[in-house]
Amino acid sequence: MEIKHPVKSPSRIGTIIGMIVLITSQSILVLRLWDHRGLFYASLTAVLMCLVVLLLALYRTFFKKPTELCLCNEQIILNGKIINSRDIKVIMTRGYFKPVIGILPYRRKIVPLDMAFRYSKDEDRGISDLKSWAKMNNIEMVNKSFQTWI
Repeated sequence: MEIKHPVKSPSRIGTIIGMIVLITSQSILVLRLWDHRGLFYASLTAVLMCLVVLLLALYRTFFKKPTELCLCNEQIILNGKIINSRDIKVIMTRGYFKPVIGILPYRRKIVPLDMAFRYSKDEDRGISDLKSWAKMNNIEMVNKSFQTWI
């Protein structure tokens, strides 16, 4: 049995807005504190780090190409990476409209970036196929908010 669904990266609009706010506030500090060296460099470092996070979030939200989720007998192939069912602790669903799916492996507290996705189309069928696969492989699937990096 092999079921395929087109998937894409989850939207990072919240992260993008947050980084814009942080960059703006820290930029004001950089401009006001240019004569206080320690604070100037601390604020400048914060601006640069937020800029990197902003660029990564923009790329993942708007420029990363959709990929494919493949549900096989005892494994999932996502973004070209094979995930064995025995390595999955839980599958989490966040949100109702355009839900985001996160696959949490054992020994992890945060869902890895490449294991979070949303369906490009026909999400109801995609989620029901994923629930059936999870049930066949004795993996719990829950509606729960989760975190990813960036």
